[in-house]
Amino acid sequence: MSINTLARVFTPHGNIVYTANDFRQTLRIMAAGVTALSISSFYNTSYGVFFVIYPIMLLSLVPVFNRHVAKQFIFSAALNCVEMVIIVGYLSQWPVIMTAVVFLLYVMRFRFMSKGPLFLFGSMGVVCQSVMLNFMSYPTSDWHTLLFSNMEASVMAVGLSALMHYLLPDVEPRKPPPLIEKDAARVRHEYLLSGTVATLNFVVFQMADLSDSLSALMAGILILFPMHYRGAVLSSLWRVVGVVIGCLYVLLVQLVLYDHSSHMVLMMPLIALGFAFSARLHVMEKVGAGVGFASITTLGIMFGQNLHPDTDLVFSDLYRISSVTVSLLITLTMVFLVHLILNRFAATRYVVKSEP
Repeated sequence: MSINTLARVFTPHGNIVYTANDFRQTLRIMAAGVTALSISSFYNTSYGVFFVIYPIMLLSLVPVFNRHVAKQFIFSAALNCVEMVIIVGYLSQWPVIMTAVVFLLYVMRFRFMSKGPLFLFGSMGVVCQSVMLNFMSYPTSDWHTLLFSNMEASVMAVGLSALMHYLLPDVEPRKPPPLIEKDAARVRHEYLLSGTVATLNFVVFQMADLSDSLSALMAGILILFPMHYRGAVLSSLWRVVGVVIGCLYVLLVQLVLYDHSSHMVLMMPLIALGFAFSARLHVMEKVGAGVGFASITTLGIMFGQNLHPDTDLVFSDLYRISSVTVSLLITLTMVFLVHLILNRFAATRYVVKSEP
């Protein structure tokens, strides 16, 4: 479905539905991404990727804005900061205990995601926890700057989301997504599967020197969002295609501008075009974290992390594609093995019920 959507991204007049609300959401994502990147570049923030990725994720995954959304997002970021200080600051001298606590936090957040009403709280907590644990595990990281950047980026993301929904509101009210009925065994399967694999990813990134592999880390975490094996396989395929599209576009931008890639006036229109293309694809897919979402988050990570003078985005492109591919293969292998183990027990068995 996503590949067919990609082929018709510029001509949504066939079977692909692209409503007025979808167009408004596309504009909101593009405008928020460009605004966040401009602010991050102007102030030369140390962790610019937070400032770019958070607004993009919030506006892409949640097409509405209200007080409930804002509270989940802000509270998740604040709670993560407290947890990271305790985990890395006090428990790092006991690796086994530290890993157990990380596992419990992942399980708690994936359980929120599996239940539904607090999906945003859980999903942003998973992303924030994974990224901050990775950054804080290296001695060169400034914890004070990292924690404050995380909170500032979260507040800015909520503010930008509110502003974009005010300036570019939906044309008509959106219908709430249909509720998915899950039995207790499926819920347990989902949060134990995702929590276990996320913890194994954490252990791998702690043991290896992968400080420059943020895209690989994000890829391994985001494909867990479906919280079951079949969904992880589809998500990984979409992720690879989206990352390749994003990396090729970044490479094209650098080739077009060549020595002028450090000039923001020249860069921003091309970045906005890339955000708009990816956002349009995302809202047309209507599958959550599909090809378009992978593409726009790749653009956000690459420009947010590497938009500095004399940065070699060509090498960054090639490294990112290869590291993401390896990360997805390893993560899928772990998902498959944990899925088999959990399905051996009735209390954690995932069974897809056929429609009558």
